[in-house]
This record gives sequence, structure tokens and C-alpha cells, in this order.
Amino acid sequence: MQLRVGQVMTRLSICLYAHNTIEDALALMREKKVPGLPLLTEQGHIQGMVSKDQILEKGLDAVAAADKAVNYLTTRFVPLKEDTLVEEVWDLPFELYPVLNSQDEITGVVSKYHLGLALFQHSELRRQELEAVFDSAHNGILAVNKQGIITSLNPAAEKPTRSTRAEAVGKFLTDVIIPTGLLEVVRSGVPAFGIKFQVGRRQYITNRTPILKNGEVIGAVGVFQDVSEIEKILQELYSVRHLNDQLKTIVDSSYDGIIICDDQGEILRCNPAVGRILGIGAAELVGKHFRDLVDKGLFSNNIIQMVKKESGPVNILERPYADHSLVITGNPVVDEEGEIGKIVINIRDMSELLILREALDESKQLSEKYQSEIVQLKNNIDPEFNLIVRSQAMENVLDLAQRVSKVDSPVVLIGERGVGKEEIARFIHQHSERKNAPFLKLNCGTVPEELLSQEIFGVKSGSGRKAGVLERAHLGTLFLEEIEQLPLSLQSRLLRVLQDIELSVENGHKALAADVRIIASAGQPLKELVDKGAFREDLFFCLNVVPIKIPPLRERKEDVIPLIHFFLKQNNKRYSLEKELAAEGIELMLNYKWLGNVREMANVIERLIVTAEGKVIKVKEVNDVLYEKEQDPLRMVAVAGVIPLKTAIDEVEHQLVSLAMEMYGTTVKAAEALGVNQSTVVRKLKKLKDAN
Repeated sequence: MQLRVGQVMTRLSICLYAHNTIEDALALMREKKVPGLPLLTEQGHIQGMVSKDQILEKGLDAVAAADKAVNYLTTRFVPLKEDTLVEEVWDLPFELYPVLNSQDEITGVVSKYHLGLALFQHSELRRQELEAVFDSAHNGILAVNKQGIITSLNPAAEKPTRSTRAEAVGKFLTDVIIPTGLLEVVRSGVPAFGIKFQVGRRQYITNRTPILKNGEVIGAVGVFQDVSEIEKILQELYSVRHLNDQLKTIVDSSYDGIIICDDQGEILRCNPAVGRILGIGAAELVGKHFRDLVDKGLFSNNIIQMVKKESGPVNILERPYADHSLVITGNPVVDEEGEIGKIVINIRDMSELLILREALDESKQLSEKYQSEIVQLKNNIDPEFNLIVRSQAMENVLDLAQRVSKVDSPVVLIGERGVGKEEIARFIHQHSERKNAPFLKLNCGTVPEELLSQEIFGVKSGSGRKAGVLERAHLGTLFLEEIEQLPLSLQSRLLRVLQDIELSVENGHKALAADVRIIASAGQPLKELVDKGAFREDLFFCLNVVPIKIPPLRERKEDVIPLIHFFLKQNNKRYSLEKELAAEGIELMLNYKWLGNVREMANVIERLIVTAEGKVIKVKEVNDVLYEKEQDPLRMVAVAGVIPLKTAIDEVEHQLVSLAMEMYGTTVKAAEALGVNQSTVVRKLKKLKDAN
């Protein structure tokens, strides 16, 4: 709303005339609280303005109360209209103005001071309103100037930027958040609309617009909306539609005829099988009443009436044709009020059972064929990198690994300890263009933090320099095991190397090329660690280009028997033996959980090969090795003598933590097994490393 003169002026019911004295004028000014008054002629026209300032200019000693006000008159004035905008008259030169209505009648007076004060108050009110709108906006708003410095940030933008207004305003955009295109809008002046991005688990859509002044870009503003709930609703809608499509597909694909009627027997829908069985197209049936089919002789009984009478399922046998026997089943569908809302009729042609029986015989033959192929597979094991793959899950893993080996994108291998992550990493390297270059690996969880930096980035040594794995793997592949154990301080350095494809060297030396294909492994999805703040989000986006999850051995039973045969053959050859497993022993291994996965199996079979007495490894020997933990004396605390209690507790803690890490591979799973927090396991491991 714009401010007008009539809203600011002081309304007057009386003015000065030629006969009024200075005493009259000052008294009226005090009463109306105005700095001056208009002086009118007898005809009511404005003759001039009399103000306090004009009276005071002559000095109080020279002014007499009986002096006529007309003697202090100034004819230099500009009358203002009530509906004139204050902004339009602010630049006029006078300090006092008479105000006229639309009929040019004097209605009031206003000073330039009051105009300015009102204009300021109005502007301040507008500013506060705009600021309230800005702060109350449901969408996040972030603005930067031409230099990329954040100038505005409303409360709705604090969550996605993970920064408060006090922390963000005045800082460079890149110091607060990962740039998402706002700086590009500043540089190009081209707006961008409908861009999606993600922060943690939340989805956002943003519009980025340049801020223009006199045709020049002076900044940019980004408005973003949290669409996570919308995405969730859309996903649910998609799921419902997908479910409806599935149900429609199931109904349409049913070999039995299905007719759906309302409670009055009108046919709402039927599947193609109905037309095949009855010889009538489905389109001809929809909209008709079931009793019409009875009238035409297709059915002898009106099953709709029978279902409504019984208020439950009804089965009848129909013989509409000499060579057909139909079993008809009617099932009521009850609504929330307990009333029958729909009736579903199932029609089965019993004469087709012979076809089904023949199909069953064919399936049996096919099953026997598959069994024969399984036996052949047992004798045809591919030993490359110990990758024995028969399950569909692992075939999918190898197929993806084969495809990503043709490019240089970073890969993250996710899986439990012992599932074969290193073998998959080597497989990718050997099938890539880098296969003739080095393949180096480094376990981030086994090297102390103070040495890990040197192992990765190198260190100055004497007069020379000790190269790290990033330098030594130049043009090749670097496999970083347990990447989740990489300290945050080193994560930022690794991110810089991956982004710049070069390694900065201390003491002013020029940067070294670091053209390395990174393959990392982790015991759990890195996204979970990012959400917990234990892994840098920008490094996650850089590394997690192609995540490959390797299933544990217990989830791919098809690989168990081929792996058993492989390790038997491998160890027999190694030790010049010819031992084999009893069938019951193989079955025992097939049902074993293999918490240590393929690595555990390799150790178990090697142990059986070298310790079994006869040529055939008995089931008891297999059972004793697999389940020895239940009788393992290490599960009980044994004391040989008196030692300080604290020393004993520390020793037991060290043994338990070491055993848990050996069995489960990650601090998260070890903590679950020990019944403590992950931070406790990390602290105990650090203490154990320091002691060594």
C-alpha cells in the first residue's frame, strides 16, 4: 500500500485570516501541534503561509502579540493534494505545505519533517513486513552478491545448508555449503529452474535467478523447496499404481476365468480366460447381468443369488457343454459395514487338467535336466581370482564389475569381511585398460593414523622422498580396504587428490601426477556413515559413483558346493593329497552360516585337509571344526594365578575386542556382538594399538 499526503497531514477546521494576530496564530499552532498555518482571504483562497520559523526569524523582542499574522506571511508555497503520493513531493524545496481536497478546499497542513518521518516509518514497516515474509517463507531462500558472499539466508534455508544465518551471512558460499550452481548463475546471468539436489536423506528442488540492477548482474538468489514428502507420496502413488498393474496382470494372466460383479450381479470386469472358456469375448460380458448368462444357457444356476443367500463362498459344478465340466466358485467381498459389496466368480475348466498334468511331467523332465547341469557345474569350476560363481546374485555382481572395468569411474565394494572384495577389485583391474599398470592395496583400518598419511600420500625422507601408494599406483589401480576407517582429516586430502588428479607435495615442490583408479571397500554402505557424520559427504559423492554390494556366502547357497570342491582341489594339490568330503559333511557345510564367508571356508577346508585321519573326511570331523566354538575354552575366562584386577580386565578386553574384529570385520558389528557402543570399540582398538 502506497503512502499519500492525506494520511500524513494534520487536518484543520480553522485557518488564519488577515484580522488574526500573532497571538492567535501561535495559540492555534499550539492547539493543532503544527509548525505553521495557511492564511486565507475573505473569499477562502490561500494567500500565503505563516510559520513559527518565520516569526522566530524576526526575534522574540521584535514580535508583539498584537501584531497581525499577515505581516509574517510568505507567499512562497506549493499546495498539495490529499491523494498525492508522499514519494512524489519529498524532493520539493519548502518546509511547510497546505493540503487541498479534490474540490481544492483547504483541509489541512503538513510539514516536510512529518512527510519524511512518515515516509521513513512507512518504509521501515514495509521492510519489516518483507523481512517477516522472508523469515516466514516455507521455502528456503539464499542470496549471494557478485563476489559470491552470502547476503541473505532465511530460517527455512538453515536446515538444508546445515548453517545458521549468523554463521553464513558475510561468508563465501563455498565456505558454507557445497556449491550447487548458484555461482554459475552469477557468472552467466542465466537462470536455472527445477534443479533437484539432495542433502542427507532430504530431496530438494531449486530455482536460481540472477539479481539485476540497471541491467547488470549484482548477485543471485536461490529458492529451494523440500520435496521429500512429495517424492514420498509420488513413490507411494507409483507403488499403488505398480501394485494395481501387478494385480491386473495377475488377474489377466490367470488360467482360470475370473468374473467380478457388484452386489446386484452386474459384471464389472472379467479376464481373457473367461472368453476362452465360455466362447464369448470379455468386452461383450462387461455391463451385463450374470442372470443374462443364465438366461442364454451358459450357466444352469445363478451363483450370485446363491452367494447372497449363503452370505459366504459357494461351489457348484456346471456342465454347459458335453465336453466341458466347469467348477464355479463364488466368493463375496464384504465392505467396512459388513455388507456384500462385490462378488468374485472363479471358473475352472476341469477338462484342461490333462494339459496341466502334461505340463507337470514336462517340468519334471526340465528339473532333471537342471540337476544334471548342476553336477556338470561342480566339475567345471573357474579358478580365476578364486571367483567361483554359480548364484544369480554373484553373476550380477561380476556382470556389473565387468561393465565398470571398461571405464575409470570410482567403485565402492560393500560387503562383510571375507566375501571376496579384494578378488572383485582385482577382477575389475585385470579387465580394465590399466591391467598392465600397478595394482596396489592398502587397509585403512590396520595402519595407525599417524602412519596412514605417509602410506597414502608419501613423506619426505632424508634427502629424498618416500612415495605413497597414490604415487606408486600412478596409471594403475589403488584398492583402499575399510575406507570407512579413514580419518576425516585424511578424507579431505584424498578428496583433493581425486578432484585435481595430482598430489601436492610439501616444501614448495611441484605437484605430482596422480592418475589413479580408486576402488574402495567398506563393511557397510557409506551413506549410513555420512548420515552419522563419520564420513565426508563430498568424498562420498566422489567415491560412490558405482557401489557394488557383494552378498555374504549364506545368501548365495548355490556357490557353497562349487567353492567346497575348489578349495578341496586346491589344498589337495598343495599338500599332494587326495582327500574328499563325505556327502553328509558337504550337507553340513551347505547349512552352515559361514559368518566369515569365503575366507572362513578356505581356512576350514585347509584345516580339514591337513588334520583328517582318513582319505574321506568324516562328518564328525567337519562338525568338530565348524562348531568348535561352542566347546572352545576361550569362551570361559581361566585364571592361572593372581594378577592385579585391572591388568586382568584390560587383557580380557583386548582379547575380546581383537576376536570380535577378527570375526566380524567392522567396529559396528563388533560392537553389536560385544553389546557396547561403536565408540567404545574404536577407543579400545586405539588403546590396543598404542600398547603395541
